[in-house]
Amino acid sequence: MGLLDRIDEEDSVEETPVEEAKQEKEKKPRRSRRTKAAKKEEPSPKESKRAAKVKKAKKPRDRVDRSLTGDFEKAGMAAFSFRRLIDFIANIGWSIPILGLTMFGTNSDFTWFLLGGMCITLLNTIVLPVQFGRTLGNFTTRTAFVRHTGKQPLAIFHLLKAMFLPFIVVGLFGLQMAISYSDGTNIILLIICMICLLIVIAEIVIGRIRKGDRQGLWESVFLGVYLVKHASSGESSGWLKRLESSGDFFESKGWGVDKEGEESDES
Repeated sequence: MGLLDRIDEEDSVEETPVEEAKQEKEKKPRRSRRTKAAKKEEPSPKESKRAAKVKKAKKPRDRVDRSLTGDFEKAGMAAFSFRRLIDFIANIGWSIPILGLTMFGTNSDFTWFLLGGMCITLLNTIVLPVQFGRTLGNFTTRTAFVRHTGKQPLAIFHLLKAMFLPFIVVGLFGLQMAISYSDGTNIILLIICMICLLIVIAEIVIGRIRKGDRQGLWESVFLGVYLVKHASSGESSGWLKRLESSGDFFESKGWGVDKEGEESDES
């Protein structure tokens, strides 16, 4: 029995360190997995930079100052109103007598009168703005349109301003089409007419809001356009010189001339 007891004690001594070694080996990989998981949870430098950028508050954009700069002087209210009247007559006002006579049933032939009026319209809305950046109304009142940077706006600016009354007519026609809408209504034509009506409404609303600066829809679209006083260089000749001298004639009559002491930015 003594030998058997000794053999059992030796077996128990040899088995205990083996079991402890196995347990230590099994614990090691668990610890390593935890450390790897902790490393993965830590954000990378790139991710931390992105998070920092997101946290930073966005700086508000600086508002662009589109007020008139340079040595320009805004035209007064008299020049502003008279220029509008002259351009209206040159663009479309000449057709009002023809429409009136036609409504009364006159059988006269107005072909030559229409051709002459259309030539004046083309001259005032396309030729003069493209060549000189001014219209007949600008020449007679000695004014010009300039942007806040001091440069003249694109020639299409004058054409768009001259289209105010045609936009009204087309918009009212579209409104009538919308009221009497049916399956046979031309959708494309109706959309065009509605756009024209929206342009008219936008022109009126913006003109009311920015009445102090005399800024309408197209002045705002072209990023700040102002009516300023214009001094002739005196180097013009021919028919251009006559246009420049028309300002002297209207000034002698007192038409479109600002009163002395009138502030140029008066509304």
